[in-house]
Order: sequence, then structure tokens, then C-alpha cells
Amino acid sequence: MTVIALTTFIEIFDPKASGSYSNQVIYKFQNSTPNSVISANLGNMGTASYPFLSFLYQGAALTKTGDNIEAGLFLANEDSDRTGVAGANKLSMSYAAEAVQKKWSIKVYTCKMNNTFTALDGLPLVIDTWLIASMSYDASSIEVLLSSGVDAVGGNTGRYLTTAIAGSLPVTGQIFSK
Repeated sequence: MTVIALTTFIEIFDPKASGSYSNQVIYKFQNSTPNSVISANLGNMGTASYPFLSFLYQGAALTKTGDNIEAGLFLANEDSDRTGVAGANKLSMSYAAEAVQKKWSIKVYTCKMNNTFTALDGLPLVIDTWLIASMSYDASSIEVLLSSGVDAVGGNTGRYLTTAIAGSLPVTGQIFSK
């Protein structure tokens, strides 16, 4: 049996911020190695440090028509130390709430790692860009709903849609900016 070491890196960014992409990034995390920071060069900002945050990424299937509508980011809502309010993990909750309130976006990198999970083994396998749409939570988990930029094309955008603004866009369909 072959075991492949995979890690998900996320960069939460403000697409409305001016300047280069590195100036737009608010938070960076990885879900590989608890209590550690992994330095990685994912191609956008040179080598950057990614601290640990416990999360699961449920990506959407990409289709030929480009209709990858939703994905999810799941965070634990229980703190092993039971600090805070009735076991709530105030750190995860605050990151999720702030990202939804400020209408930030997220770039997700799925990467193959070396066997000790300390360094990337090549380039990222998949890079997804999403809008952080909403969140819900219960006593044990926080779910952050990630939406495709195509879903956001319901109103008047007032500008051209680009990959930097809306993420991956379908190339076979017609998109109208109303």
C-alpha cells in the first residue's frame, strides 16, 4: 500500500485591497503538522510561513463546463483545553466570522509533501480560489461555505471579471456582467 502525504495550505485575502497579492493576504495556515510552522513557496509570494490551524477542506469537483459552485472548510469548534465559552474554540470561530463579515476570499493549495510533512514535494497539485460566502456552527464544528466567483455574478459588478477577482471562471459558457 502506498501512502501519499498531502497537506492543504490556505491563504485568506482581501481582493479589494490595493497593491500586490502579498499585501492582500490577511492570514495563512496549513493543516498538516500541529504546533508547527511550515515554510513553503507556493508561487505567489515567495517563501512564506504557514502556522497550523485544524481544518478540513472539502473541495468541489471541477467539471468541463466550469460549474464548480460550492466547497466547504470545516473547523473544530471544541478546544481540548476547554477554555473560553463552553468548549468553544474562540480562535477558529473568530477567523471564520471575520472572513465572512469582511467578505474576504480564500486561495486553497493542495500539495504533496515529503514523508515527514516538513517540505513540499514539487508544485501544488491543485489551486482553488473561492469567495467566503457564509458560515454555520454547532457545538462541535464550524462550517465555512465557499462559493465560486460565478455565483457572485448576479448583480451589477461594474467591472470586468478576472481570475484575480472571481477565481477560476468557465471558458465554455457565456457570462454577462449586468
